[in-house]
Amino acid sequence: MSTAKEAAAFFRSEPGFKRLFAEMKRKYESLGRVGGAVSLQSFSKEERESIAAFFGKDVSRVSLIAFEKQLGQTRFAGVGLVELLEQYFGAPLVSNKERRQAEEEERDRFFARLTEEHHWVESVRPQRFVQTAYEADRRSLEEAIRLVGAALGYFPLPSYMRLPLFAQQVAGDPHAFDLSTLPGRLLLSALQATVPGDWDMASVESVNELLQSVGLLREDILNFVTCANILAETKDGPHPVFSAAWETNTALNMPLRDVLSLVSVRPAHGGTVYIVENAGVFSTLLDTRAPLVSTNGQMNLATMKLLDLLAASGAKLYYSGDFDPEGLAMAERLQERYGQAVTLWRFSVEDYRAANPVVDLTPERLAKLASITSEPLQPLKEAMAETKKAGYQEAIIGRLTEGING
Repeated sequence: MSTAKEAAAFFRSEPGFKRLFAEMKRKYESLGRVGGAVSLQSFSKEERESIAAFFGKDVSRVSLIAFEKQLGQTRFAGVGLVELLEQYFGAPLVSNKERRQAEEEERDRFFARLTEEHHWVESVRPQRFVQTAYEADRRSLEEAIRLVGAALGYFPLPSYMRLPLFAQQVAGDPHAFDLSTLPGRLLLSALQATVPGDWDMASVESVNELLQSVGLLREDILNFVTCANILAETKDGPHPVFSAAWETNTALNMPLRDVLSLVSVRPAHGGTVYIVENAGVFSTLLDTRAPLVSTNGQMNLATMKLLDLLAASGAKLYYSGDFDPEGLAMAERLQERYGQAVTLWRFSVEDYRAANPVVDLTPERLAKLASITSEPLQPLKEAMAETKKAGYQEAIIGRLTEGING
């Protein structure tokens, strides 16, 4: 038996050294060298007595260098502390720095190998959820990456397909690409990296539009646009439902599934479409028989696709929203998407004051105003920041009606 093995066997037989050796091992891993000291304050009386017997005196702290020097005064002379600890624990000592470096090199090799097969992996690798997945189960991450790689080979799809049906076709599981799953999140990130465009993964509608751009429909029935007095055509001619709704002044909730079948859309009369934020205001204005679209408090994909077609027809888009940070944000989105086709309608500082704003805006909602950069919206933004109150469309319904009838 070597001297180092003999020394390790000796200290294993001494009950007072188990804890000390564990602490010295941690100290070495932390420093990457023999150094530092271990406090014995929390050690038991028996442990301290064993250590005192080794040193020949009572000690309150054990210096690693002093322990190694004292070891040289015993029959184990010539055995270094590192060698002793490696024999004691039956494994090489590795510093935390060395361990982190080895782990990082292994991580790099993992992602480099997968990037050779799937170039988009390099773009998604820095994302936190990918790193978390690697730490949790790298085998599952690799399987998810390969599954997404297979999915990307199908795009763009020749015709629209619902996401669960696509997942069933690719993975044999209709929920494989649910956006709460690892493959679903990876699919979105891969599309964000490979499909041209400025995609905001924090926006539900941006996500839906990204999926739609390659032929995937996340939800095409409950995602609908509310409109009235709009005429539309499919490749087969006029859409009979839009025509009948116009003739009867009936409001339509048209699902994305049907909006995507349209090739052109226009106001039933005139050249202007009035866009409002609230369903109650929409319903009131329906009596004017004006071409109307309601965003119902949000800009979903069905609404955007209908407005895309209206803008393409040359229609003027008049937007009126609530006088709050969210209403301003929606106005800015419309301006960014449709440019000069959009006109702010009854959305001035005067209209804001006429709405008698009394609802207090929380600091969190007021902070949203900082992101509004549209020049035409600055006066309203400043007035809202000053009063710190929100107003709503319902309060100026007379102005809106007058604007249409006038």
